[in-house]
Amino acid sequence: MSKRRLQKRTRSLAWDDLRCVLSIARTGSLNGAARALGVGDSTVFRRLNAIERRLGVTLFDRTREGYSVTASGELAVAAASAMEVEALAVERRMLDAAGRISGVVRLATSELFAGFLLPAVLNDFLALHPEIEVEIDVSSRAVDLARREADLAIRASNTPPDDLIGRQVGELRYAVYGARGQRPTSSIAALADLPWLGFDQSLAHLAIARWRETHLGTASTRVRFNSLAPMLHAVGEGLGIAILPIFAADRLEALSRLTPVLNEPIMKLWVLSHGDTRDNARVRALAQHLARHLPRVLAARQKQEA
Repeated sequence: MSKRRLQKRTRSLAWDDLRCVLSIARTGSLNGAARALGVGDSTVFRRLNAIERRLGVTLFDRTREGYSVTASGELAVAAASAMEVEALAVERRMLDAAGRISGVVRLATSELFAGFLLPAVLNDFLALHPEIEVEIDVSSRAVDLARREADLAIRASNTPPDDLIGRQVGELRYAVYGARGQRPTSSIAALADLPWLGFDQSLAHLAIARWRETHLGTASTRVRFNSLAPMLHAVGEGLGIAILPIFAADRLEALSRLTPVLNEPIMKLWVLSHGDTRDNARVRALAQHLARHLPRVLAARQKQEA
């Protein structure tokens, strides 16, 4: 089938059909697409077969590893992506036209920010806006604000994405921590003889992972983690020492700082949103509240005394 003919047939597909194609392409499986769409695997299977029969082409190659997009499938995915952008833009405009400070705001962030910073600033916000609900996504995957997977994000980054609107709300500082009772040291080199907790490959890009590799590359690593939250508790249990963010580690009585606040790394903390949500009243209200109050909370929890 020619490209022009396929594009013409694709335009006649319903949005639900295109969403199905898009979800399979993004997840690589029927099961993943079913979870994303909130339907059963069999529903996705039947819908895909019906779409392919209607178009007269194969959109996905079925392999043992999953579903991979064919050349024809790429055209359908492109059409679905374009329609998704338009559908989300219409939804945002309709919500904004209502002008109500109510509804759900989806906030993507890390486990540590969600547990150690947000509670201190959300209480007042929810009291001011009783009709707003906040959904916090702490999954490790990178959410797509443009596709409305979240309305706002709180992220640590020295180079936030260019396509997002951001406001810096502070800088994250770090120190090396051990279990309560361990004696502090003023020499980083002396820490190389202690057992360390480290990061797996999924977190190897973090500034604190790179710092440890640069300054203590010869130190032994007892256990590796793909999340900072359990690492804090593992340090408190005496499993090893680790470089940790002060705003969280200082809140746990089971931890002790072993070093002064490190000169580096220093990470900037941002409240980020997509341009399409800038006029959404509830999203704007939460973004402004976070930008106003997070600096105060972060500063209070990053005292510089060792």
